[in-house]
Amino acid sequence: MRVALSRAILTLATLCMRSELEEAIADGGCLRFAFGCLVASWGRMPAHDEGRFSLTIHALALGLIVPIGSFQVVGLWYGFSAMLRIGDFAVPNSLQGYLMTSAYQGLTPLIAVVSLLLGGAHLRLAWTLLDRDWARVEEAGALSLAAAVTIIILIGLLDCNVGQALRQGAILLLELAIVAALARWHAELPQPPQADQAAT
Repeated sequence: MRVALSRAILTLATLCMRSELEEAIADGGCLRFAFGCLVASWGRMPAHDEGRFSLTIHALALGLIVPIGSFQVVGLWYGFSAMLRIGDFAVPNSLQGYLMTSAYQGLTPLIAVVSLLLGGAHLRLAWTLLDRDWARVEEAGALSLAAAVTIIILIGLLDCNVGQALRQGAILLLELAIVAALARWHAELPQPPQADQAAT
């Protein structure tokens, strides 16, 4: 009964806010009103565990995981070829230079595909994290880790500088450690009573 009453009150509050928004639109201050509501909502969220958790996962997903995933995809067009310069390890006009150039040309598309896979896995990780679908979060994290290790191995086979790939791998490990901590935190949050769940 309390859940149904709470939903009814919230629906009434939403309708009241919509009417206030219409007044603000008429007065020309709709954006200020909308931002005021958003700031007021954010101001209340840190006051309880669920709000703090929600703010944390949004900050991690949108502030770290999505930018890193986007960097992986954009890096295929900007800076990827510079990361795998063959001039640093191959002697020009030699058998070694020819072999390394051939290996470079053969492995570069594979590294590009795995980098795209890594970027996509990051974006999936962010999406499933915001959905709190922990089974899929685990799958996306495992896929990200496998792709990162594959890239490091392929770059190592080319005898290139693996420093950038290692740094990205270290950031990924940090991400996954934070995600694991968030999963534990979510499990410790108070769950709604069974009666409330049935009412929903």
